[in-house]
Amino acid sequence: MSTRQPLHPAFCQMIRSLLPEEADRLLDTLDTPPSVSVRLSRTKPCRESLPFVLEDAVPWSGGLGFYLSERPSFTADPLWHAGGYYVQEASSMLLSCIAPLLGGEPIDALDLCAAPGGKSTLLLDLLPRGSALVSNEIMRARAQILTENIQKWGSASSIVTSAEPQMLGRLWEAFDLILVDAPCSGEGMFRKDEEARQQWSPDLVQQCAERQRGILEDIWPALRPGGLMVYSTCTYSEQEDESQLCYLIEELGAEALPLPELPPIVTPSPLCSYPCYRMMPHRLRGEGLFLALVRKPSQGEGHATPRPVAKGKGKPTTTKIPEAVKAWLRPEALSSLHWQSPTEGLFVALPQRVAVLTDALRALRVPILSSGVQVAEAKGRDFLPLPALALSELLHPEAFPAVELTHPEAIRYLAREAITLPEGTPRGFVLVRYRGLALGFVKHLGNRSNNLYPQPWRIRHPEQILAPNGQ
Repeated sequence: MSTRQPLHPAFCQMIRSLLPEEADRLLDTLDTPPSVSVRLSRTKPCRESLPFVLEDAVPWSGGLGFYLSERPSFTADPLWHAGGYYVQEASSMLLSCIAPLLGGEPIDALDLCAAPGGKSTLLLDLLPRGSALVSNEIMRARAQILTENIQKWGSASSIVTSAEPQMLGRLWEAFDLILVDAPCSGEGMFRKDEEARQQWSPDLVQQCAERQRGILEDIWPALRPGGLMVYSTCTYSEQEDESQLCYLIEELGAEALPLPELPPIVTPSPLCSYPCYRMMPHRLRGEGLFLALVRKPSQGEGHATPRPVAKGKGKPTTTKIPEAVKAWLRPEALSSLHWQSPTEGLFVALPQRVAVLTDALRALRVPILSSGVQVAEAKGRDFLPLPALALSELLHPEAFPAVELTHPEAIRYLAREAITLPEGTPRGFVLVRYRGLALGFVKHLGNRSNNLYPQPWRIRHPEQILAPNGQ
């Protein structure tokens, strides 16, 4: 017998008003199980090693998203911890369809409301090589989760911040692309999230719509003329969706753009004369999602209000780095990297655009949780390789001896327990891998090894995974 929270009568009335011919089908679908889908990393091949079967491809995912027949225990799969794939709701992968509009030259991008990191990790795979992405989350606890997921994805092109939209809006015309996946009433998650059902009310919809409008107004100055903004929500309310698109166009001067190369199953919203899209679970395999794409007019086309230019966009600061630490990175990457020490003893490698943006953010006192790749930390006369390096695309594949772990060994490592390395393993820092993907470092002392996996990332209750009825 179902124990689900009944849908709010006012929500049902809203759906019947918006979509009278489809309302019954949609409302019935919201009481069915959600689909399960994953998106593979472009840079960490693991498809042949997955412990589950990939079914049909998600049609709008650019070839990286796949449905699963059921939800496995992702916590029990070391490949998930290694950043080989991301568990992402299928409709959210519609963001992939902006790829043809990004061009081939490096750009600066912002994911304004980024936690837990699904769309940011997707953007890192979509952006032209050499680009930079700022992933922001205002809530610090959620920003820590975002940082973990970004670091596991392994791209050096990322910066994670935790700031109000208004603060980032002071980066005058800094970004070529801004994604505003706005906080919303969560109606599109009613199949997956019981709390969203319980918290919904007409007042919540109104509060979210007002907050969304404020966010758009605050961040619009940070978009360059000719730049693209993606606005999305996981809700059905017209107040939070089409009305916000109208505000962007009619008040801020944006130009609505259609998504290119859409599969036939994705059709424009019938509720708006401007091109925008509603993903609906009674029409396709995915949850509720609204997405619109706009362009900021070039100079002279629109009527955006000027603000002062942010300082710090010149030559990035750099720090001298020990040769021993440099040897840990791919030689072909070294010439294009800048080095910084945001705190004493910490050495961070940053690509050019990431370094410039990092300096601009610091000039505005924007809290930065991570930028580029945290490579090493000084410990007396020694240097400790950091977890982000192990997972990064910058790691030199021969910088450290490597050991391949079995599944039980990998789970114990990810739980931050002691593991025994094979006889003959050299002393010192050792990279541990699972099915070819790096998990992190240990320091091998000969008779034992110190586990260097981050404490906040560790698996709890590994014994449940390793029980005879586990994986």
